[in-house]
Amino acid sequence: MIRYRCPTCSAQVYFANQKCLSCQTDLVFTPGKGFDAAGDVESCANRDQIGCNWRADQANGLCRSCAHSTLIPDLAVEGNAERWAKFEASKRILMRMLIVLDLPLSEPGDKGTPRPRFLFKGSDQVSQVIMGHADGDITLNIAEADDDYRVAERADMGERYRTLIGHLRHETGHAYWEVLVRPDEARLSQSRAIFGDDRLDYAKALDAHYKSEPPQGWQQSYVSEYATAHPYEDFAESWANLLHILDGLETAQSHGVSVTGRLGAVPQDPNQILQHLMQVPFDDLVAEWIALSVSLNALNETMGHASFYPFILSPKVGEKLEWIRGVIAAGKP
Repeated sequence: MIRYRCPTCSAQVYFANQKCLSCQTDLVFTPGKGFDAAGDVESCANRDQIGCNWRADQANGLCRSCAHSTLIPDLAVEGNAERWAKFEASKRILMRMLIVLDLPLSEPGDKGTPRPRFLFKGSDQVSQVIMGHADGDITLNIAEADDDYRVAERADMGERYRTLIGHLRHETGHAYWEVLVRPDEARLSQSRAIFGDDRLDYAKALDAHYKSEPPQGWQQSYVSEYATAHPYEDFAESWANLLHILDGLETAQSHGVSVTGRLGAVPQDPNQILQHLMQVPFDDLVAEWIALSVSLNALNETMGHASFYPFILSPKVGEKLEWIRGVIAAGKP
């Protein structure tokens, strides 16, 4: 997340701020631009309910992020409003990046229908919430917003990393594979060469994954154990990690943090940092991220926290991430 300034007093404000803490100006955020005073632009209709601080630019009074939530949890259930607000706060981090990267955010040929679409479900709505993606619809279990539930799931699944933003980035990987890769024969062929054949029976592959140990030496080719389950999951896990890296380095660059110096001069306009990161040599990008994440892992451990970034970026994984960055830069086929 880049550094922002109050439009009234120029004090530093943060991505989630609804108000400048220095001059008390009510703030409204526009992706790719920054903050305006609330009186100068219209606020999202969800501002008061879930703390959305974005600008309304949809016909229904919603911002671009909230408009992509096509199903929300039952707010009559105690705690669901807070759970939904937490998910939406993380989704705004994701949506800002998707917008700045100019990734397609509507159905092919129909600019009025959002894609991907986010469906937030609770156990009060269905007997069991299965998180996943299908044809542009991303289903998320609202219970994941509860720290104790998410930590228990992480332990039960044997995961080292499980966050709301992680879920969101992973599932959008599935959604964009369908938009950016599947329709293009050349990209689809390259994807199968890099990640494996997506026509492999998904249900059987996932069942085998959960019943057996991961392949020996999987760290040399995959960013996570889950990535070994199926080519779909390898792509989605790689996609999510690329977004982790881009967002992490954008934040570091915006705050003047550089370990290796290999990323070059930081653009004067902080809104251009992400585009700069999309263009620097990928080896330099990875070298800076590894150096930064190692330092932050050590700092986290010093403070008694889990690793900041518990993944290993082998050369093979780097090749996967570099290919995905190229697909994003090339845009919709």
